[in-house]
Amino acid sequence: MGTINFLREKLKRTPILYRIAIGNAFVIALGAIGGTLIVRHLADQSADLWLILLFLAIGTSLSVLINFWIIKNALRPLNDLNSLVKQVQSGSSVIDPQFLEPTDPDISQLCTMLDSLVRELNERNLELRALSKQAIDALEEERKQIALTLHDDTGQSLSMVIISLERLENQIPVEYADLHRKLAETRHLAQAALSNLRKIVYGLRPSILDDLGLLPAIRWYARTNLEEAGIMVEINGDGDFDSLPIQVNSTLFRIAQEAINNVVRHSKATSTEISLTNNGASVILEVKDDGQGFNPSTIREQALQSQHFGILGMQERAELIGGSIALKSKLHGGTQVQIEVPYRINGYE
Repeated sequence: MGTINFLREKLKRTPILYRIAIGNAFVIALGAIGGTLIVRHLADQSADLWLILLFLAIGTSLSVLINFWIIKNALRPLNDLNSLVKQVQSGSSVIDPQFLEPTDPDISQLCTMLDSLVRELNERNLELRALSKQAIDALEEERKQIALTLHDDTGQSLSMVIISLERLENQIPVEYADLHRKLAETRHLAQAALSNLRKIVYGLRPSILDDLGLLPAIRWYARTNLEEAGIMVEINGDGDFDSLPIQVNSTLFRIAQEAINNVVRHSKATSTEISLTNNGASVILEVKDDGQGFNPSTIREQALQSQHFGILGMQERAELIGGSIALKSKLHGGTQVQIEVPYRINGYE
């Protein structure tokens, strides 16, 4: 029994090519010896031709079956490797230890190398996620600071310019109509600049998000952009959003912002439905339009080719706070984007 186990373990560590060669040599030798003995026996018995052909067919069939069994077992490590590759393709970050057990030396080396690559990729992904989170947090803080500076400094200065121009208009005698007209034009330009500045400030960091919360901020942004583009919008909210962490508020607003921008730029929609729900376990944001839609299976490749990373950015933001994104769309059938994040996120309690 010990010898059999030793030979079995030895065979497991034998390269596939040698296993097949040994198996075929065994089949050939067995067939030659067995065939010779059977033919000799039948010849001595003066057997009929049909009996000889019958034994020949049986011998050939047995040889084929034995050879098939030997090759199947010899190639089993390749099947294991195929299963391992499918496991990695499915997104698994941990390789089943059974694939790393001692087997064919070449296959074993490939499995070990693949395991090492998967581990290294996972480490790099974690590092990239951490860097991405830091970059997004820094970007939000920078936007907030820029918005405050533009609002408090540049906005106030433009407001003072407008007030000064109004005073000058009131002080100019009626007979200076041309000067009065030029001052009025300048004041209108300053008012337009102030209006554009406010749009920029709200785009950077809408104060309504800090003052009133997530749902009012999304409602304001949706109505401002969608209705201006001639797209009807319906907004629904269900649940409490006041206790959400700041990072979650910011992330959901940015995702909603990007989804709304996509509707305006690409969908050719006539109406959009936006819903925000807190069911106690998670917060769900859904943006649905009746536009021209697209093929979701090609969106990632198209985004990489065109360097437009809107949807990929939405997915990255959602995953950074432990959430997920589901995208449903079909040509001429509209698009539905659903983002779900845990109500409480580790690190954002």
